[in-house]
Amino acid sequence: DEAQDLSPDQWRLLRAAVAEAPDDIFIAGHTHQRIYDNRVSLREVGINIAGRSSRLNINYRTTAEILGWSLGLLRGEPIDDMEGGLDSIAGCKSYVHGQPPTLIGHPTAEVEAAAIAATVKDWIDSGIAPSEIGIAVRAKWSASKVESTLRKAGIDSIDLARATDDDAVRVGTMHRMKGLEFRCMCVAGVSAKLVPAANAVTPAADDKQTHQHDLERERCLLFVACTRAREELVVSWHGEPSPFLTALEKN
Repeated sequence: DEAQDLSPDQWRLLRAAVAEAPDDIFIAGHTHQRIYDNRVSLREVGINIAGRSSRLNINYRTTAEILGWSLGLLRGEPIDDMEGGLDSIAGCKSYVHGQPPTLIGHPTAEVEAAAIAATVKDWIDSGIAPSEIGIAVRAKWSASKVESTLRKAGIDSIDLARATDDDAVRVGTMHRMKGLEFRCMCVAGVSAKLVPAANAVTPAADDKQTHQHDLERERCLLFVACTRAREELVVSWHGEPSPFLTALEKN
């Protein structure tokens, strides 16, 4: 599982551990959810999937409205298929319907954190268990700010890095959200200065191709965070919104 996040060396180890034969390895992956800097052609590491792969197009986690909006973040992006070609998001769908995502900007980080706390309180008051609520941020320090604001509002929360079975709101970085799902989700701090993260993107002047790959990875990271939501999604920012969001509006 999560085939898109394995390195070439890890693939070579798997190939060496399993003799090539019909039905030798079962692989599940989604290159649109690649959040680490691993790129590989399975053919080059001795794993042949030509004519043996199937596309899974139905999303059972989230609503059609959240899925459709989130897919827009990646529309038109040339994402590879791990076999020397390009992958496509065409045909992905959900049969479950709900509210469209809420997108909202705020003047400062403090105002944004207070709005998140108010939204979380409304969710809890409506019967959503705190543990069914997730809050994703790009930077670790942003998580601390959100947790502090929730605590002042009397809302229990816990950092995903230390998550237990406590009935508390889960707060963590977008990377920590990988593989999880929540009934209600806030993706916070999607601001121009934070997403994409400047320290995660190689300047185009240094290496144009690496720059594009880094932007793709950051865009996929935002996609992963947003698709953790099953029923409700709020995407917020302070100051100017991320260029990923402004590009989405233009489309």
